[in-house]
Parts: sequence; C-alpha cells; structure tokens
Amino acid sequence: MSRAATAVAGPSAKPFMGGFWVLLRPHLIGLANIVRRPGKGGRTRALLVGLFSLVVWLLVFLFAVRVLQNMMTADVLGGVLARRFMGLLWIAGISLLMFSTLISSLSSFFLARDLDLIMAAPVSLESIFWARSARTLVASAWMPAAFLLPVFVAYGYVFKASAIYYLMAPLVAVPLLAGAGFLSQAASFLLVNLLPARRAREIMGLLAIIGFCLLYLAFRLMRPEDLLSPDNFVSAAAYLASLNSPTSLFNPAEWAVEALWPYLGGHPGQMSSAAWLALLWSTAAAIAVLTSYVAAFLYWPAYNKSLEGAARRRVAGPVMRLAAGFLGLMMKPERRAIVIKDLKTFFRDQTQWSQLLLLAALMAAYLYNFSILNLRLLPVGGDFLERAFALLNLGLVALVAATLALRFAFTSISSEGFSYWIIKSAPMSLRDFMWIKFWFWLPPIWVVSMALVFFGNYYLGTNKTMQISAAVVTAALVPGLCGLAVGLGARFPSFSTENLAQTPTGYGGLIYMVTSSLASISVIALTAWPSITLINIGGYHRLSASRIILNVAMILAAALICRQLLVMPMRQGLKALTEGDEERREDEENV
Repeated sequence: MSRAATAVAGPSAKPFMGGFWVLLRPHLIGLANIVRRPGKGGRTRALLVGLFSLVVWLLVFLFAVRVLQNMMTADVLGGVLARRFMGLLWIAGISLLMFSTLISSLSSFFLARDLDLIMAAPVSLESIFWARSARTLVASAWMPAAFLLPVFVAYGYVFKASAIYYLMAPLVAVPLLAGAGFLSQAASFLLVNLLPARRAREIMGLLAIIGFCLLYLAFRLMRPEDLLSPDNFVSAAAYLASLNSPTSLFNPAEWAVEALWPYLGGHPGQMSSAAWLALLWSTAAAIAVLTSYVAAFLYWPAYNKSLEGAARRRVAGPVMRLAAGFLGLMMKPERRAIVIKDLKTFFRDQTQWSQLLLLAALMAAYLYNFSILNLRLLPVGGDFLERAFALLNLGLVALVAATLALRFAFTSISSEGFSYWIIKSAPMSLRDFMWIKFWFWLPPIWVVSMALVFFGNYYLGTNKTMQISAAVVTAALVPGLCGLAVGLGARFPSFSTENLAQTPTGYGGLIYMVTSSLASISVIALTAWPSITLINIGGYHRLSASRIILNVAMILAAALICRQLLVMPMRQGLKALTEGDEERREDEENV
C-alpha cells in the first residue's frame, strides 16, 4: 500500500500483520466456538450435513469414474479426451470462482454492515484489504474446490495414479484458484469506481444470468445428441481429431493440466511438472501483489462512492397501482399491505426477479428435450417407455416445484429481516401472516408445475388417463410442498442474513429437501399403480372388490400425505414463531 493511500484512509495504529490478525480473529474465534459449543442439536445437524456431503461427493465421484472409463474405451482418442476434459474442468472451476468472487467482493468490500466500524478502527487500509480478501477467497473458493475434489480423485482412481498425484493436485489448485480470485477483486474495485456498488452487483448478476441462459439455450439447440447418429460420424470424428491440436500456453488451466498429467501416465510437455507448478505459484503471487496496488489507489475512493450510491425511492407504477386496486377488492387492508410490499420487494430486488429468466431458459430446454424425443423409434416397448417417461416427467416436475418453493417460499419469512417487528406490531395474527406468504407464492409455483406437466405429457404423447392423473397429482402435491417450505422457513428463520440465497443452504433447507423428496416419491408411487391399473384393465368395473379397495386406499394415502405436508409444517412454524417471540420478550424483561 502506498503512503498516500494510507494517509487518505486515516492514521494506522497497528502494523500490517497486527491489524490483519485483529480483523480475522473474531471470525476465527466464532468458528472455534461453533466447533466447541455447537449448541442444542448442533452436533446432529453437523452429522447430517456431513453425511449429506459425503453422499453428494460419492455420487459425483462415481459419475466421474463412469465418464472417464467410457472415454478410455476409445483406443486412440481416450487419453486426449480425458486430458481435454481435465482442462475444461479447470476452466469451469476458474469461471465459477471468478464470478462468485466478484459478487462476494462487492458485498464484502463495499456493502457489509460492519464496514463503518472497521473503517473507523485504527488499522491500516492494507490490513483491511488483506483480511477482507482472505475471507472472500475462502468463502468463494470452497464450493468449486468441493466439487472438483471428487472429480480429480476419480482421475487418480481411473488412471491408477501414485500418491504424488494426490499431493500435487492441491498444490496446483491453490494458486490457480487464488489468482482467479484476486483478479475478480481487482475487477470489483474498477467496477465500483464506474458504478455504485449496489448497481454494479445488480448489473453483474443480471448479465451473468442472461449470458448463462443464452449459452445454455444455444448449446441445447445445437442438438449434441446428433453426434451419436451414424450419419454424422464422419463430422464427429473430424471434430474429435481436432482435439489433438495444441492449446494456448498462456492459459493457466493448461499449466495445471501440464503439471498433473505426467503423474497420470501421460507424456510430459515442454517443461517439467515442477516448472509448471512454479509458474502457477509465481503468477498467483504476482496477481496478488498487483491487486494490492490496485486496492491502494482505488479501494478508498470506491468505498466513498459506494456510500453515495443509496437507492432512490421509487414511485409505484400503473401496474402496481392496478394490482393494489384489484387486491383491495379481495383482501383486508392489512393483508393487502403485506402482498403489495412483497410484490414491490420482489421486482425491486434484481437477485430475485432475474431468476425468472433462468427459470424460463430451463423450462424451454426441458420441454424442447421432450419435443425431440420419439419413443416409438426405440426398440423397447413404446407403451412401457411412455409410462416410464410420464412418471419421470412427474418426478422432475415435483423436483422443480420443490426447488422453487425452497428458493422463494422457504425464504419468505426470513426476507422480512429486522423489519419483522413491524409485522409483530401490525393488527394481524402470525397465522394470517404465514398464510399470506403461502398464498403469495403458491400460484406462480403451481402454474409453472402444471405447465411442465401438461406440455411434457403432450410432447410425449402420453395416454389421456396418465395425463389426467399427472395433472391431479401435481395440483395436490404442489400446495403441500409450498406449505412445507413456508412452515420450515418459519421454523428455521434467519432474520439477520445479508443474502437470502444463503438461507436455504442451512439445516432447515436440508430438512426441507429430504422431506419433500421422500414425500414426492411416496405420492407418485402411491398414485402410479392405480393409474397404470386403470389403463391396463380399461376401467375399474373390471376389477375385483379387493383390488378396488386397495387402489382407493393408495389414493387416499397419497391425499393424506399431501394434506399433512401442508398442515403440519404450518402449525410447527407458527408454534416456533410464537415461542420465539415469547423467549425474546422474556429476555428483554430480564435485561
């Protein structure tokens, strides 16, 4: 850091290393306390999260092993494909980390709530930068590293690598990911000097989602399944042969591949693995130093500019006024106020409404896959595949509905934040408040689910009985999933979170996904047998009394599961909110 920048930032009472550890110490102590004193049920939660993570890692590992083994069946191109696949993995990890770090840097360096206190503390701007940078890199890098870990272990397993490979992989990953993270931090300082911090984060998030949607749709419309057609084998072989062409040596992902590939049995490149490793570490160190100089000149003016970027008050447009007038005819004033507030919050928060673009792209690709699927051309029985794909479509729609409910309905209670006390002081019961949240999110989730079920079965050419059965099951299951999300969101609220997207990643979100998955599977299994029986027999009048009773019992059991999904979590959530308010009231009286 330059002296000029330090002088602008204010006097420094502590040297760099002292201030650095002072700023990191509260977070380290907090992590240590969580490990030592996890609280009531903390160890059980940690055990469940650990088991869930191990299951996910195992599935990723098995999938990667299967893919690599299939690649290696190609005598000539197997090694080339595996090598290029490793390079693509590094590029994907770097890209994900750079975008994640850019968004996290905007929050950590400019929008965090504790910055006012830290900027007024007697520590140097250099210490603030390195402490925030370390936190941002760790918070952004753990997700790409966690998903890359089982894949690279799969490489070692398939290629029967020695122990040196497993030691080299983290030594290669650390400088590669760290360099990408520092570049994103430098970009965040430049971006905030051009735009306010809040506006920059909104624009970057929106552009990333739009870019992903366009790339995803473009890739899907290219119909990569045509590569499996014998008519296109010549062009596919020519494409695969082009993989032998050399790649750019200015690509750090290629350096990582060159450093690791000799330990997987491949031929060494122009330099030894140690030389490529030294190049990675020296480049990461140079990027870190350059980023610190960028921060020395740009961080303080960017931080001052972020304080001036307060959002202006917006006046409700004609659409919102029309919605308010329409809701005024249907609801009481206090309920209407909550609904209008949620509508404004949703459309003003770019991180929420922009996800509709991603949802639209996924829905388009999902339905496009069914539109080009011709089951009659397959050698297996068409009727069997038709019913199997109809049930698969129903299960995928249930998963989509559960995911939407987790992202929006589950976080609806926590979205109130510190303004929750306003809800408590309003002339409205907590029960009404929870049911307003439920009815606010149920219609859009229900419409999306019904559209996917209807058009999916339409493109599959499913039997009318299966179409009606799938529509009825979806119509009954979605309210249960939405009620489960609202109830568990009230049972495990997080009013102090800065990012609502992080709320579903906690213990409550894990319970929701497990419960919703088991309930969806149970409901689909209980209703599939009566539907298939009706199709095969041609009508229940041809069934015996015992089989009719069995089918009716299965349908009633599915209906009971849907009802309990809706009622029980809402009751438990209401009880948790009420008891939580009583505990807070007792604490205030004791104080």
